[in-house]
Amino acid sequence: LEDILEEIVGDITDEFDDEQVDFQKLEDGYSFAGRTSLKDFYKVLDIEGSGFEAEKGEAETLSGFIVEKAGRILKNSEFVVQDDLILTVTASDKRRIKWIKVQKK
Repeated sequence: LEDILEEIVGDITDEFDDEQVDFQKLEDGYSFAGRTSLKDFYKVLDIEGSGFEAEKGEAETLSGFIVEKAGRILKNSEFVVQDDLILTVTASDKRRIKWIKVQKK
């Protein structure tokens, strides 16, 4: 049943799912899945995240933060700047941001 629901509404996490952060370390930064929680994002980058928290609105994920900040779903290669970080969309579709490259300014 969960598989059918996920096909309709997207990923569903529950108490049986692993809390694994989906990211890759790159030569010049990181690549994060859009569904990465902001809390996990802060942990990986070892940042406090107060600037993000002040601007996140209702967002709980990295892609949600970008949509809140930009006011729309960004297309590939579009970016936002937060604190000393550049967050560039590397994979998206009309409904969501799938992957984000994160680099220092």
